[in-house]
Amino acid sequence: MVRLFLAILWSAVVPMDRWVIITSGEEVNRQEISRWVEVLRTSERVVDDYFEDHSMGVGWENGVLRVLRGGVLRVAPSSGDFAAWTGCSIWHGAAVRNGELIVQPLAVLERRGVLEEVVVHEYVHLVLEPYEVPLWLNEGLAVICSGQARRLAEDVSLKDLPKEKERIETLLKSKDTLDLKLGYLAAARLTQEKIDGMGLDSLVRLIKEEAL
Repeated sequence: MVRLFLAILWSAVVPMDRWVIITSGEEVNRQEISRWVEVLRTSERVVDDYFEDHSMGVGWENGVLRVLRGGVLRVAPSSGDFAAWTGCSIWHGAAVRNGELIVQPLAVLERRGVLEEVVVHEYVHLVLEPYEVPLWLNEGLAVICSGQARRLAEDVSLKDLPKEKERIETLLKSKDTLDLKLGYLAAARLTQEKIDGMGLDSLVRLIKEEAL
């Protein structure tokens, strides 16, 4: 908590459109900020193209999809700080906490080759935040929309994926990286089965009506 407080004191705050980008250090790295803005806008487009429903906590402004209330992107100074702030494993690239999108350092995510997909993943969570969405469905939609399934499938056996919602959610709450990957893939598979069975529009309606 002390480290987070000190980081907030020693940080650069940059308003961009509806977003506020907070980076460590007192000086603004314009090149890094531009890259974050690019990734955020890409995330907005990807989510818009997937859901095609502009009433799910998002809205249009000048032709670009936005989280209606705006958003905060807070960049952790290091992977260790990210883990301390969010309680997540350093395997995670980003997390939503108290309405903020907290991310690992830009260089870390780019080196791993996961920058865009982890931001899209968490942006989906921001879009779904106003609704009571089961954990398995929340994560399933985020994995599908971000295109992470293929990368995750490289490290786990698909035959080991559970089908029971309770088991999937237990894996998603685990601190073990392999369990998390299994949970993400299992959630994505179950979510896709729901979409194939009822259609995405019907699933979105149930989400908005909190009827799941």
